Amino acid sequence: MSEGSAPQSAEQKKTDILGRIAHFLNLDIAKKAITKEETPSSEAKGTSNSGSTAESPVPDGSAEAPTPETVVTNKKLTAEEKAAILAGEKTFQEGITSINHIIAPDSMQIDFDRVKVSGMHARTFFVYNYPRYIDSNWLSPVINIDATMDISMFVYPIDNNKIMKFLRNKVTQISAQIHMNQERGLVRDPALEAAFQDAEELRDELQRGSEKFFHFSLYYTVYTDDEKKLDQLSKQIQGILGGRLVLAKPANLQMEHAYNSTVPIATDELGVFRNMNTSPLSSTFPFTSSDLTSNEGILYGINRHNDSLIIFDRFKLPNANSVIFATSGAGKSFAVKLEILRSLMLGTDVIVIDPENEYQNLCNTVGGTYLNMSLNSDQRINPFDLPTPAAGVLEKPGDILRSNIITLTGMVKLMLGSLSPTEEAIVDKALIDTYALKGITLETENPHEKEPPTMEDLTNVLMNITGGENIAERLSKFTRGTFSGLFNKPTNINLNNGMVVFCIRDLEESLRSIAMYIVINYIWTIVRSSLKRRMLVVDEAWIMMQHEDSARFLFGLVKRARKYYLGVSTITQDVEDFVKSPFGKPIITNSSMQLLLKQSPAAVEPLGNIFNLTEGEKYMLLNSGVGQGLFFAGSKHVAIQIIASYSEKMVVSTNPEDVLAQQNK
Repeated sequence: MSEGSAPQSAEQKKTDILGRIAHFLNLDIAKKAITKEETPSSEAKGTSNSGSTAESPVPDGSAEAPTPETVVTNKKLTAEEKAAILAGEKTFQEGITSINHIIAPDSMQIDFDRVKVSGMHARTFFVYNYPRYIDSNWLSPVINIDATMDISMFVYPIDNNKIMKFLRNKVTQISAQIHMNQERGLVRDPALEAAFQDAEELRDELQRGSEKFFHFSLYYTVYTDDEKKLDQLSKQIQGILGGRLVLAKPANLQMEHAYNSTVPIATDELGVFRNMNTSPLSSTFPFTSSDLTSNEGILYGINRHNDSLIIFDRFKLPNANSVIFATSGAGKSFAVKLEILRSLMLGTDVIVIDPENEYQNLCNTVGGTYLNMSLNSDQRINPFDLPTPAAGVLEKPGDILRSNIITLTGMVKLMLGSLSPTEEAIVDKALIDTYALKGITLETENPHEKEPPTMEDLTNVLMNITGGENIAERLSKFTRGTFSGLFNKPTNINLNNGMVVFCIRDLEESLRSIAMYIVINYIWTIVRSSLKRRMLVVDEAWIMMQHEDSARFLFGLVKRARKYYLGVSTITQDVEDFVKSPFGKPIITNSSMQLLLKQSPAAVEPLGNIFNLTEGEKYMLLNSGVGQGLFFAGSKHVAIQIIASYSEKMVVSTNPEDVLAQQNK
């Protein structure tokens, strides 16, 4: 044997293996094992076959011989070395806290039909039968039930080739059976024909690749704090599923395996599965319920999907605007008045345009200001008023005047029916000159501090402009004729109150759209003057949507409201007229909150196209009761039931029975 190549002893060989473990695993535990195996005696150094002891020679200039702790090798591991590494890894892993240790209960008592886990009674069920047809979201009532529950689903893909061969044989057998029955003159068997049709359809879909085949297992475990409640809950859930022809059984005598199958470790110990292709499998997707409950805001109603409360703050949405669509008597005004009453409690100012005198009782109850806009009323609004710039909002001197001139041009067009381009240019010039008479120009600083002109000033200016005489004559009924005084006097009202209602019921039909336009413009003037959390309710908005200029003005208000901390609620029962307007759909898309109550058959289709409603949701809207419908907030929507306490109902209800009961008190 050559010098320096003495054979290794068993101890050295073991040490070398452990050194390799330390190198490959880089674990301190392995290094400590190596150190422990070393002995301090000189026998650890170069023992020969003859038993003599000698220093292992180290060539000059070479590095010190490697110790077991610093062994580096490129040699391929032997089977013995691999076994040692695996044994070391197993020892190491046994000392690590795993997910099983974390989720393991304190105690577990297993009976034939239940499991008692850490003081809770649990029972696991498996689904063993499904109907021929199954609706989407069929599992939602179980998921949303108010109970503690674990649900596990296991999906096993199956090779399509195997299923295709089986289906081919099955179709052949069924077809042969049908022909035999026909030859014997037997009455046709609908079940046999349905099975043949289903098998053929599935074969076609599998062949096209539009469907795949799976084995599907569904287990659920329910938990209660006593045995009686466990039995009640078990029957309740079995009843819910049974109503959809989905049959489930408790996993008696296999309760431990069944319970383990619903523990979140993705292990199916029960192994009860049923055949299912892609379409019905997709209907089991469990995450379909929406929840609109937050820690801030007001109560809007009850979530009909899971009986949770719908509580949120509309001002937390991208914008605070809303639209409400419903037939007459469906509860839209009731819902809005509830929102108003509850919003006032949180410090929100509310302004209402009331075409039918529905809000007077609520306004008087909360101590608000009720303004009756009529020809005989003493309350007036001057449409020429200019807003005071809100603090922190930078506007150039001419911006305020220019914006108001555009608004007034729309008002004149609304009053006169229409204007030609030439007449519109004349009106624009006349408005600039009218303000100039009061010392207000596009260069005037703080124009709101000047006395504003009136409608009569405008007609006087028009009389002195070439081509303006005819326009002045047409406007004369608003300054000297039947409607004089209504829009031709200085403003004598203010909105410094929690709730202000503008009632336009007593106005002539031809004046309603004009009055709504002027009132909203005045409200917009006040809103721009001071930033404050406000809500503007425009009831019967279809009146404004009948005219392009008023519809455009309402859309502009909705689009800009967020900047001034304003939420606009647009309410209408005439859905068709609203959506036919070129500004109807833009108003809807610029409203983050929508409430759809009971609808007529004619209104369901256009709403279905706008809101992408399913057939089930359309059916719900057609058959909803009073105060029931769909509630949209941002990207979520739920079925809602609007509720009110007895005291709230007496204040906000316009039902004749409730009104008489209140008056007779």
